[in-house]
Amino acid sequence: MPGGVVYPPVSLFYKHPSDQLREECAAFRARSLLHHCNENAFDLTGLHKALSESGKFQQLSLAQNEQAYQALISIAVLDEESGKEIGNAALSGATLMMLPIVMEKTLRAEVVVTWAELPIKRYDYTLPLEYSASLFNSESYQDKLTATLGQQFLRDLERENIFTGAYLLEALNASDYVAGLQVPQAIGDYLFDEKVIYNNPFYGAQLTFQHQQFAFDRAEVFVYPIRKTEWKDSAAISREEAENLQKELRLMEREGQLASVDLSEVQSLQWKLGTNEYSGSFYGNTLTDLQGTQASSATYIFTKGDKFIRIRAIFPTLEGSAEANRPDGFVRALLQEMALPAESPFMARLRQQQRELAADI
Repeated sequence: MPGGVVYPPVSLFYKHPSDQLREECAAFRARSLLHHCNENAFDLTGLHKALSESGKFQQLSLAQNEQAYQALISIAVLDEESGKEIGNAALSGATLMMLPIVMEKTLRAEVVVTWAELPIKRYDYTLPLEYSASLFNSESYQDKLTATLGQQFLRDLERENIFTGAYLLEALNASDYVAGLQVPQAIGDYLFDEKVIYNNPFYGAQLTFQHQQFAFDRAEVFVYPIRKTEWKDSAAISREEAENLQKELRLMEREGQLASVDLSEVQSLQWKLGTNEYSGSFYGNTLTDLQGTQASSATYIFTKGDKFIRIRAIFPTLEGSAEANRPDGFVRALLQEMALPAESPFMARLRQQQRELAADI
């Protein structure tokens, strides 16, 4: 929403200046005794304050390793003492700071944004930093410095939101669900509604279909990579995934997130669709939330390429809702007609690393 929260939780960290920035500082100092360069002489809490006041982040923290997104920051302030600046300082002192001291410096900053400790974006800034100190100015030098950096960072985020799922997957060289995941606009009684790409390459994307006749009924399709190095045994992999999903639902019930969970046994499916054979799993469930609202669903899990395809058809127990019949026809057509992205370089690299680790054990 305009003016509201836009970005996910982010944690801020100091980082060591790069070799390039340190060399730039050293070269600047070497020019004369009037050339000064201070590295990382700034207060990270001031930058935290400047960014928090924008209201754009769900949460901002300092040095919290558990946050998936992190921003690593280093700065250098280049200051050349000019005759004008020295004269202004003397005049200001003579007026007991009633006349402001005006300091003009150059702020160099490096901001590296990471996801799960993997770099996804780097910003290199060279910004003018002008600070006026007087009896009538309550803003500190540190506040001015961090506000200048924070404002530029926010402008760049507004121009190029690097926290979207699509940007993250492209930066990691993960699957392209924008172009690579394609489905028809209508399948049987269901109309395609929207596509959501998650801020996590392991979660993939979600497609939503709406029933043409029953307003409360929908089908949710989740497409995400199989977290294994091999996926030839579709029947075993899909059953294991179904059982894991049922465990999660039972855990939600035990933790009080759901009032009750009624699950059917996992059933194996063997379908021949055209020239292709699909081995999958199915289960039904009825969930009751803490307000007493019930909804039944039918869940199918198949594999295609290196991806899971999980289809959840939802039938709320409301007037104007279909009966919770298995929409096999919709699922069969979906499996035949949807196009998926191939294995991504990101997942191929992770799987190869896992194979090498397993070989060393």
